[in-house]
Amino acid sequence: MNRHDTIAKLVQATPMLAAIAEELSFTKAAERLKVDQSAVSHRAKSLEGALGHSLFDRTTRQLRLTEMGEILCHAAIDNLARWDTALDKLERSRSTNLIQLSLSSSLAMKWLIPALPNAHAIDLNISVDVKEEVVDFHSNEADAAIRFGHGPFPGFHSSHLSHCWVHPVVSSNYLGDVNSDASLLTDPKTIFLADRRGEIDNTDFSWDYYLSKSGLVIDDFIPDHQFDRADLMLQAVIGGMGVGLGRTLLVEGDIEAGYLQPVGTSVRMRSSYWLVCSPSFAETNRFERLRDWLKLEVRNTIGRSAGDSN
Repeated sequence: MNRHDTIAKLVQATPMLAAIAEELSFTKAAERLKVDQSAVSHRAKSLEGALGHSLFDRTTRQLRLTEMGEILCHAAIDNLARWDTALDKLERSRSTNLIQLSLSSSLAMKWLIPALPNAHAIDLNISVDVKEEVVDFHSNEADAAIRFGHGPFPGFHSSHLSHCWVHPVVSSNYLGDVNSDASLLTDPKTIFLADRRGEIDNTDFSWDYYLSKSGLVIDDFIPDHQFDRADLMLQAVIGGMGVGLGRTLLVEGDIEAGYLQPVGTSVRMRSSYWLVCSPSFAETNRFERLRDWLKLEVRNTIGRSAGDSN
């Protein structure tokens, strides 16, 4: 049996393999599939014969998967889950205007969630899916994602949302009586906070990048404290722990509310915010409404920030 025929046989057996793996019983698997137990047993033996491998250990009181059985059964479970995800997307696109949007926790907490009432006001229904890693649209329920990085992204439809700037921020509690930005950033007693991911992910959201582009020289610079997420780092800054790095869309709200204030100069980053999705979703009206609303919110956020600085 060639590889194509093997795959075709496995595709046909996918529901049975998933049921056996989850029930660990031919009888219960048959009940779940609404067929006779003998049919499941016969198909399992036939599949084993075609593959030339034993998939199930039948010598114990409870059915067990062999090493080969675990590989194929887990693949079957994953495939069924993808079909469930695909059907959910299909149902959502037919019956509702709901859009599942994936983005990082920092961007969600600091920018998108506070803006959601504006989306609801125009009947744009967004469900937030927080993911720190890159989204696989084939296996994830997300319709689209906001990515921060060096786009566009090959294989996906990418719409540019905003250029980004990075600049140090501090709370008034930490700033105290210091009036000079330069003295704060070069003072050896200053505590510097950083986002651990930004320091290593090549997005330019790092102190090394800021210092290299701003012209500041701090010998043997190492951040005093690093955090797993940018929003945690910024919350520590608000609490008066030290000076942190802020970037576009993450700090405007806190600056406007008086929790943070920028110090030093702003530096343009090579990374940007992008709205990313599959080519097929990019052809839908839901995508157009989401893209247009996001661009409007970005302009409003940056515009308010520019107004405050004048």
